[in-house]
Amino acid sequence: MKTASKFPFLSVVSIFFLLILCFGSFAKSSKSNNNGSSDDPKELIVKSIKLAEQLHLDGKTKKAANELERILPKVELLENETLLEKTYKLLFEYHTELKNKKKAEEFGILYNLSKTAREKKELEKINKKNVTAISTLKEEKKQSEFDKEVAQQEVVQKSSELLVTRDSLGILDLINRERQTQIDLLSKEKQLKELKVKEQALLIKEQEAKEQLTWVILASLVLGLITLSALAFYIYRNLQQKRKYSDQIEGQLEIISHQHENITNSITYAQRIQNAMLPHEHSFHHQLPDSFILFKPKDVVSGDFYWFFNVKTGSALNDYDAENEQQLSDVEVSQKIIVAAVDCTGHGVPGAFMSMIAYNLLNMIVAKNILEPDQILTELNRSIRFALQQYKNDNKDGMDMAICSIDKEKKIIEYAGAKNPIVIIKDGVLEHIKGDKEPIGGSQGKSDRTYTKHTIAIDKPTTIYLFSDGFEDQFGGPDGKKFMIKNLKDLLLNIHHEPFDKQKGMLDKTIEDWKGTKEKQIDDILVMGMKVS
Repeated sequence: MKTASKFPFLSVVSIFFLLILCFGSFAKSSKSNNNGSSDDPKELIVKSIKLAEQLHLDGKTKKAANELERILPKVELLENETLLEKTYKLLFEYHTELKNKKKAEEFGILYNLSKTAREKKELEKINKKNVTAISTLKEEKKQSEFDKEVAQQEVVQKSSELLVTRDSLGILDLINRERQTQIDLLSKEKQLKELKVKEQALLIKEQEAKEQLTWVILASLVLGLITLSALAFYIYRNLQQKRKYSDQIEGQLEIISHQHENITNSITYAQRIQNAMLPHEHSFHHQLPDSFILFKPKDVVSGDFYWFFNVKTGSALNDYDAENEQQLSDVEVSQKIIVAAVDCTGHGVPGAFMSMIAYNLLNMIVAKNILEPDQILTELNRSIRFALQQYKNDNKDGMDMAICSIDKEKKIIEYAGAKNPIVIIKDGVLEHIKGDKEPIGGSQGKSDRTYTKHTIAIDKPTTIYLFSDGFEDQFGGPDGKKFMIKNLKDLLLNIHHEPFDKQKGMLDKTIEDWKGTKEKQIDDILVMGMKVS
């Protein structure tokens, strides 16, 4: 009895401990699930953005803007372009509504830069995909035409073989008849007595031979016709299939051609935008009468561009109609002007994107009253790296440039260069001042870059030239070599005393003659010349 009573007690204790263990495991699992769901930075950022949007709907726009500015550093570290673009856009809208003009302008620029970078990547992907598709379709069409020629040659060869077979059968028939005739003659000579019997047997054999030969001929003809029909059907089916493929290829080529036309129209429209953005050459001549600009883009749009700034009026020299002579005459000639020749990474559409970004950033920098050439380069490098987020990616886009400030009142030129030089000619002596080795922007090299400022006196008439590397790097001449910087300096020294419109024509003719008809232009070309005193 004592032994039997122990089992119920042990069962109750076991069940109790099992319940405790299950409850502890369930509580631990619930706690770990609750903790894990709140550690995702992206989810926290999305919730904060939704909270800001709800605050804005509730009429609490200022709190919504504060909430977005609080999480902005986290969004930038997350490296999610979609969330970053949305955050910039909402901050721009909220500060516009709150009439915070400075912040609205700042976030508006950041939003536009983020959007432009994204659209640039999408356009490059589409261009690359279209080029690959065109190349593949051309190869398929070429192979299809080759297969068609091979099939036609096979038809001709098979027809010739059938004709030879028919001729061979006719010859065989003649040979068999001749042999049979000889046998008959020998039999008549040897068996004159048994002529009637053997003649009857000979007739029977001859009839059998003829019937057998007829069946052989008929069988050969039928077999030949079947073979020829099968071959003709096979060739016809192949031709139909290849014609179908050819029609499909032509249709796809037509679609791609239409897409190419649309892209070309878009690039042409981008050219009009870029030309409208660049300063007016008339206004440049108004400030510096003895000057020229030789601007030769490689493609429809350019990665090179030129930029001026009137320090006295605070004008980028393209905010009025430079074709209007009356309006142009009303603009006061400034005693201080800033001039730059800029060469962005690449050419064509990618280079044009970079040129538009750099042009707007230059205007923003001088608007902050940063007017020293070396300081402009330093601030432009910082702005480019921030705009393209090069502090956290491997983007190497940037630019080389030469920039100088011409102060007619103090009789000095202040120059700074990011790789690109300046050439100065005074009293027939040429001086070549090189720029610093660091470019503007790009993830390579140091992030914080400083540039050297050079000061040149203009107590005497002085001619200066700013240029990109497109002229000196152009291939041509009798040996297909580069033009080189030495030849460019010799050319500038020889023509600097000529009128500036003539200098421009001589430079243009020289590079075109050097390039000739065999070589293509490999890069954008920009040369600026001016005389100051």
